[in-house]
Amino acid sequence: MSSTKSNSKRIITALLIISWTAAIFWVGWQSPSLIGGPFEAKEAEVKSAQFYPLDKFVISIPGDEYPHYLLLELAFKSRSKNVESTIKQADPVIKNSLMKMFSHKHFNELNNAQQFESLQKEAHGILSTVLAENDFAIELDDVLFTRMVIQ
Repeated sequence: MSSTKSNSKRIITALLIISWTAAIFWVGWQSPSLIGGPFEAKEAEVKSAQFYPLDKFVISIPGDEYPHYLLLELAFKSRSKNVESTIKQADPVIKNSLMKMFSHKHFNELNNAQQFESLQKEAHGILSTVLAENDFAIELDDVLFTRMVIQ
């Protein structure tokens, strides 16, 4: 009987040593994910800007002798979420605001290439205000005129 007890003690001891070795091996193998996770320095998530083109549209512009037409294509630059769906919902307000802005401009003013950047800044200011007033929760980083043709 004593040999059975000593054999069972040896088997239990061997199983404990094997289990202990396997556990240490597993912890060593998993340590980067187990230990490193909470202690790793996390990089701040930087959202890259996305560009959202709008459909082109035509606006009537006053001139000296006769009215002119402006074909305008533009895109929004934003880091906000849900910009695409918000732009679709706000499309009438956006187009109305731009039509009002450009209808007060004279053909000679729009035909001057030096006014291009100031027009973009003015459109950015107007559209940011109009979107906020109508409870559209997106922030425009920039308004880019991608195509502007005046006839």
